[in-house]
Amino acid sequence: MFQPISDNKALSEKIISQITDAVARGDLKPGDRLPTERDLASQFHVSRTVIRDAVKTLSGRGILNVRHGVGIFVAHPSESELDVASRILQQAALQDLFDIRKLLESEGAAWAAQRRQPHHLERLQSIVADARRHTDRPEALSQRDAQFHMAIAEASRNLVLVKVMIALLDLLEKSRRDSLRIPGRAVASLDQHEEIANAIEKQDPERAKRAMLEHLDAVEQSIRRLYQKP
Repeated sequence: MFQPISDNKALSEKIISQITDAVARGDLKPGDRLPTERDLASQFHVSRTVIRDAVKTLSGRGILNVRHGVGIFVAHPSESELDVASRILQQAALQDLFDIRKLLESEGAAWAAQRRQPHHLERLQSIVADARRHTDRPEALSQRDAQFHMAIAEASRNLVLVKVMIALLDLLEKSRRDSLRIPGRAVASLDQHEEIANAIEKQDPERAKRAMLEHLDAVEQSIRRLYQKP
């Protein structure tokens, strides 16, 4: 499930990103038990101290729950946090979902352009490059699409945005997967992702915000045409 971390830069943050991605994709679900600290250190090829730091951060963010003497578990959303957001979002219409996505993710992209660190940029570029190799596989491409949007939330350094994005990406999984099967949509999305990543690299918040809005507009229109009744 996890990939080894091969360099010494921002080790803890890179581990946090991989675990957060796994939760966002649904590979890790609330209540799931993670491997032990020792096993995680072996999988990531890092020290147990680095694993401990990452787990502590994820626990503080409400994503993991550490039960001393028992193990590390994916946290169940609390009534006051993600559970409320999820229930609200589940009742929302497509228009409402994209309205909130445009509001949050455009600002998130701008924040990412202002606050990103080198490891955030490396991750965005890696996701786009990897997605280019999967344009004929909607399932795999859908996962990379979710990873890209989650990586921007993480680069924004806004904890609330990260949590809301986990709920949003889960709810939009089917429509995202279906839209990426539309001829030409996958390549168009990747081109738009690249434009967003470039703006973040250049630390240009206005360009990043504009690129994200254009991307979400295009995705929304594709989904509307896909689900439109004859």
